[in-house]
Amino acid sequence: MIDLALLLLQAGTTANPTGIGVFRFFAAFTLIVTFFTSFLGFTYWISKDE
Repeated sequence: MIDLALLLLQAGTTANPTGIGVFRFFAAFTLIVTFFTSFLGFTYWISKDE
């Protein structure tokens, strides 16, 4: 999943961002945020006492 996000973040140029470039940035950002949120949720779930 991180590899996919890194592929999405690679851009040819930053001078004139196109619509697809902005979409790729936010898609990669969403994947990264989802990954870290699920990681934090999993560590909370595994460490809580029942």
